[in-house]
Amino acid sequence: MKKVRTKKIVIVASVAVLVIAACLFYSRPKTVSQLYPMFTLDKCTEIRGYYIDTQPGMTEYTIEKDSDEFQKLCALFWEQEYCRSLRDILPRGTRTYQTQPDDPNDYQWDVYFCFEDITLPDGSIGSGAMLHFQSWYGELDIYFDGETYSCYTGDQEVWAKEILEIIQQT
Repeated sequence: MKKVRTKKIVIVASVAVLVIAACLFYSRPKTVSQLYPMFTLDKCTEIRGYYIDTQPGMTEYTIEKDSDEFQKLCALFWEQEYCRSLRDILPRGTRTYQTQPDDPNDYQWDVYFCFEDITLPDGSIGSGAMLHFQSWYGELDIYFDGETYSCYTGDQEVWAKEILEIIQQT
């Protein structure tokens, strides 16, 4: 009897350790180059997107490759480490948010990196707005090839605000 109980405890403990290890492995920090090695900045042709801040309406922008803003944004995105969230395991529902009109920290931005002639994992060649980052009122998502990853970064609030300030300059 005692032997069976000890065996069950060992099995449960082993499963718990495996689950914790899998969670830590899945959510470990990675850069864009580690997540998507096919995207190199020399093949990025422009950055475009939109943002919504305290001003009413959506503001669209395009940043050309030879601009200072392009270099700053690429550095901010490519040098950052992203940790995938375990929320990705669950089905995504609809998100809602009640905006606060006078809150300067109440904003959303979308950044699309446009590439030329990228060899995709399936061997095909792709071009266009292929890598998409979205900061949705404090939540960060990365979109590529039909997949969406909820992520977080170190000092995410400051990082997201820096990006907003750069795209507002365009």
